[in-house]
Amino acid sequence: MIISNYIQAATGLFANRKQNTSVKNVKHAEAPKASEFVMSSEAKSFSQTLSQLRGDADSARTDRVEALRQKIADGTYHVDSETLAADMLAMRY
Repeated sequence: MIISNYIQAATGLFANRKQNTSVKNVKHAEAPKASEFVMSSEAKSFSQTLSQLRGDADSARTDRVEALRQKIADGTYHVDSETLAADMLAMRY
């Protein structure tokens, strides 16, 4: 049959072409591994700024903590119960 000859010829060409093609060894830039985290330059800049801000806040907080520690040691630390209750209610609502 003529139709079957055309199909066999087409499939034969495809099979030969598939065998003759070769993959060239081309070096590509390595993609990050799935478990690797890569930050953009904007994210790095933001991270550095945030770290600096945290560092400044930590040093100011350290001074306050030390001052409170000294008041407690001296026995001069006093908590105003009305202010504390008002602050707690303000946080809830």
